[in-house]
Amino acid sequence: MINDELNIKQLSEDFAQNKSVQIFNFLKEDNANELYNWFNFDIPEDWWFTSIHNPLAKDYEGALNIQRKPESLNLIDKKISEANEAFLNGNFSYVFDRSLPHAATCTCFECQFLKFLESEFMLFFVNSITGMRLDRTNEVFASRFTSNQFLSPHHDENKGKIGFVYSLSKNWRPEWGGNLHFMKEDYRTITKTVVPVFNRLTLFDIPSKNGIPHYVSHVLPTITSKRISITGWFDSNTAEKC
Repeated sequence: MINDELNIKQLSEDFAQNKSVQIFNFLKEDNANELYNWFNFDIPEDWWFTSIHNPLAKDYEGALNIQRKPESLNLIDKKISEANEAFLNGNFSYVFDRSLPHAATCTCFECQFLKFLESEFMLFFVNSITGMRLDRTNEVFASRFTSNQFLSPHHDENKGKIGFVYSLSKNWRPEWGGNLHFMKEDYRTITKTVVPVFNRLTLFDIPSKNGIPHYVSHVLPTITSKRISITGWFDSNTAEKC
């Protein structure tokens, strides 16, 4: 599944220097296109859940995951407005579509890919680049950002040692929003911006359990394209250097 033309030595050097690396053309073309078609055209709409932060909850707790059924769309629109109002008032907030775990017997393209991410081969690949001894994934899911959706600055405390984002958006333009921004601990200074690029895997080091401040900028109103990615964390008990 992984593109066998990748230069592991160069990727490892890039990660060692920058504590992050962007792996372009990560999957073989056919596999990447299968995933793209699944998430953009084939997945049933009610397999998505609109995830919205409860403004009455503390910190990052209290997510509302509303299944995207026709009878739920009015409620979702109301909650999207509430999330944006909370954002404008300076409160932590978010709204985006995400996947939740499927049945254990599911063999859809997403479930196949999530199993691959957990495989010994994938862990060996990531360890070869990061120099760590990672042995599992944490909370891997697909996300979809569309018009007026966003994710406020946060730090992903205690999520894992290496974060990753695999992008499945074609021809995304940075001026549309939906960009991943990393920040310093002041939550004001942007240190890196990751624009969605099709079939690119981004790995980034999480140096402490407190995480790294980051956010996903608002997707502009009336944008019809979808900012789709699979995101999660690699972890281990120690993640000692090899």
